[in-house]
Amino acid sequence: MDDELRVLSGPRGPAGPATAADLPLPALALAVMAAGEEAGQEGMLDELVHNGLGALVFFASALADPAAAARRTGSLQAAALRSPVGAPLLLAADQEGGRVARLPGGPATMPGAMALGATGDAELARLAGRATSGQLRAVGLNWDLAPVCDLWTQDNPALGSRCFAADPAVVGAFAAAFVTGLQDGGVLACAKHFPGHGDTAVDSHRGLPVLHADLAALRARDWVPFEAGARAGVATLMMGHLVVPALEDPLPASLSPAFYRVAREALAFDGLLVTDALGMAGCAQAAGSVGEAAVLALLAGADIIMIAHGPDEHRAAQRAVVDAVEAGRLPRQRLAEAATAVLACKRRWNLARHGAPDDQGAAHLLNRPSDVRLAADIARRSITELRPGPAVPSPAVLGYGQLTPQVLVEAAAARWPGARLRRDGVGPWLSLDAGSHLLIGPPIPESPPTGRVLLAYDCTPASLTALLTCAAGETPATGRLPGPARPLA
Repeated sequence: MDDELRVLSGPRGPAGPATAADLPLPALALAVMAAGEEAGQEGMLDELVHNGLGALVFFASALADPAAAARRTGSLQAAALRSPVGAPLLLAADQEGGRVARLPGGPATMPGAMALGATGDAELARLAGRATSGQLRAVGLNWDLAPVCDLWTQDNPALGSRCFAADPAVVGAFAAAFVTGLQDGGVLACAKHFPGHGDTAVDSHRGLPVLHADLAALRARDWVPFEAGARAGVATLMMGHLVVPALEDPLPASLSPAFYRVAREALAFDGLLVTDALGMAGCAQAAGSVGEAAVLALLAGADIIMIAHGPDEHRAAQRAVVDAVEAGRLPRQRLAEAATAVLACKRRWNLARHGAPDDQGAAHLLNRPSDVRLAADIARRSITELRPGPAVPSPAVLGYGQLTPQVLVEAAAARWPGARLRRDGVGPWLSLDAGSHLLIGPPIPESPPTGRVLLAYDCTPASLTALLTCAAGETPATGRLPGPARPLA
C-alpha cells in the first residue's frame, strides 16, 4: 500500500510526505476537495492552494480575461507544487459547449451537445472535444466537467440542449467520441450526472429530483452512455444529486454508498468518482449542510468532493471532514484512499509536465481559425427544419416576443439592418415577415405560428449565424431533432 500511496505527481512540498497517509489531516482533507473560483475570491483560494487543495473549478468571471487567467493558473500550479501535498492542481471548468461554456464566447465556441447530436455525425463530437481541449489548455486548464451523458426528455428543466439525444446508444456514441477527443488533447473529461438526470422533472440546483425506474430499466437505458464513457477511458465520473427509490436508499446518488458501488461494478469504472457541487439544493436538502454532505460523500466512496461557491462553504467542508476523522466517524484510511486516487490520476496524466501557459497568446488560441471553421460546420449541419416552408432572403419585418432570446433579435437586426423590428406577443420565436419562424431550443413550443419553423440548439455565434443563413435560403436545413418531439404538423 505504501508504494501506491507515494506522492509522485511533483516535487515534495515543504512537509516532505512519503505517502498521502502521512499528510497532516487538514492538508489531507483539502487534497480531495475541488473549490470554485469566481473573480474576487483569489485571496481565500490562494490560502487553500498553499495548504494543499487538490482541485479548482473556474467560473466564467474568473476566465473573462484569457491572459489574466493564463497567468493565474500558472501561478496556482507553482504554488500547488510548493504545498504540503506537492502535487499539481486539477484545474477545471464546465466547458460543455453551447449554453454551458465558461471560456469567453466567440466564433470558436463549440455548439453544444444537442447541436452535435442533430448532425448525426459522432466524428464531429470527437473533433469538438479535441478543439475544446486546446482552448482549455490555452488558459492552463486540464479538466473539463463534460460531457453530459444524461438522456434528453422534454420535461427536464435543467438539461435540454445540454444532452446529445434521447436514445441511449446515440448519447453513448457521441459522449464517448467527445471524451476521446478531449482526452487525446491532454484534458481530462468528466461523464455526468450518474445515474442519469434526464428522466427527472426537478432541477437539482433547486430541489431533489427522483428517478422513477427499476434497476433493469436503468441499466438498459440511463446507464448505457456512462458505460460507453467508461469504455472510452473517461478519467472522471460525476455523481448526481438524485434519488432512485428502486435502490431503497433515501440518500441521493452523490451521497449513497450503493451508487458508488454501482459505478465501480456495473460500469467497470476505475477512474475518479466526483460529486456534483455539494451546495446545490438537491444535496443540501438531504444532508442538511455542505459540511455534512462532504463527510457523507467521502464515506460513500467519493474521491473528490466539489465545493463550488464561496469561502464559507470551503471552510465548512474542510472543517467537517477534519472533525469527522478526529471523532472516528470517517476513517482516516478512507480519506487517504481518496487522496491516493487523486494523486495517482495526476501522475497518470503527468499534469506536472505542463509549464505555465502563454498568457500573451491565450486569447488567440481561444479563436484559432481551424476551431472557428469547425464550430461553423457543426452549427450549419445542426439546423433543423421542424415545419417546411419557403426561405425569406430579405425580410421587411422582424417580429419577436417577450421570450425571444435578445441575442437572436440582435443578430437578425445586424444581418438585415433595413428590416423593421416589431414586438409580437410573448412567444420565444423570431418571425421573418410573419411567415418563417426561428427558434432556439429545446424546449419546443407546442403551437408556434403557421409557416416555416427552423430550430437551432443554442445561442453560440456559430449557431446564430447558421440559423439566419439557413432562414435566408443560403444553406439547407440538414439537422435532425435528436429526441422525442415530432416535427410540427
